[in-house]
Amino acid sequence: MNRPYDLIVYGATGYLGSLVVQYLWTHGPPALRWAVAGRNEQRLATLVDSLDPSQSHRKLPDVMVAALNGEDLGRMAFQTRLVLNTVGPFCKYGTPVVAACIEHSTGYVDSTGEHVWTQQLAAQWHEKAMANKAIVLFPTGLSGGTIASIFAGLETYSLRQMMAASAPGASCIPDAGPHRPHPAPNLPVRRDRFLGDLTFNPSAIADQAVVMRTWSLLQRYGDRTERYGDRFSFQGYTAAQGWLQAWTSFLTMSVAVFCILLFPPLRWLLKWLSPQPGTGPQLKPGERHFVKWKATVAADGVDVSEPSVLGIMRMNTDVYSVCATLVSEAALTLLQVLEGKDEGSMAKKLGGGILTPASLGIPYVQRLEKAGLQWKVTDIKGKEE
Repeated sequence: MNRPYDLIVYGATGYLGSLVVQYLWTHGPPALRWAVAGRNEQRLATLVDSLDPSQSHRKLPDVMVAALNGEDLGRMAFQTRLVLNTVGPFCKYGTPVVAACIEHSTGYVDSTGEHVWTQQLAAQWHEKAMANKAIVLFPTGLSGGTIASIFAGLETYSLRQMMAASAPGASCIPDAGPHRPHPAPNLPVRRDRFLGDLTFNPSAIADQAVVMRTWSLLQRYGDRTERYGDRFSFQGYTAAQGWLQAWTSFLTMSVAVFCILLFPPLRWLLKWLSPQPGTGPQLKPGERHFVKWKATVAADGVDVSEPSVLGIMRMNTDVYSVCATLVSEAALTLLQVLEGKDEGSMAKKLGGGILTPASLGIPYVQRLEKAGLQWKVTDIKGKEE
């Protein structure tokens, strides 16, 4: 694939986009041929000028002006091997970018957490992406435009569409085989003796969509040893500091969603009060942040309330920087796949389609480890696997 650029960051001047550009400038390959793209040439040039000059051994990204129209997006996709898109809300602005990438057999990565959009996109474009050898990945994340994405979803989709897309199997590819998942817990709040008090996590719906699509891809295309099995199920939660806080959090969120859905004027007021897209928190010097995930796993045939394995992952930075790291490293790993340097991953095997980050395989995990991901898997008795 002989093209001028390896990677183009689209929407580079937004909050997450600028974090991605900073990350790639610091951690990307020195020989990376890349560009920053968006609608405002002056803001793009200012971003490039702000990059740390001490990294003089690296090539500065070029500046490319590209509006959200078919001609500009097609021109952009034709000139690069991969587009990293941070322009949201994706349900409003993401589809033309994905379509342009698929049309020109260009790889695509973004940071969306909009599960309704990804489910509909996968249903419509997966087969064409496979035929055109275009790999499309959606590492989920949060950014300054998260609130705007939530409101855009409420304005774009009906409640019925949102409920349908939230079903566990909605994101799965057809013909993945039988699926007999364990029943989901009846209550949104629960106590786990290994994970503590847990409450409803709205972003877990997006996580579930990615995990279940991974399950279906492996069931259909993976080796026998890679498959999760037809009893596989996934539930995600947010850790709470106690039973009372867990229920308070869930009830407060439920009332807020109910009011937003039933009273449009409240929705307009909240949009007006909310941070604007392209913005995000300004971290103070010396602040210490971390993001931590915990998971328990129960083997097939074992009572799900008696898990046998505990896994922990942690990154010692703020959630927005974590998101920038995840999408940037997914893009850099996918570039390796496109270069033919990875022969064992599902992404390489399929060559195209609406896939998930898991399709990048162990090389993606190894890159994240170098970027600061700490992880450990132990059995319940404390023996490290």
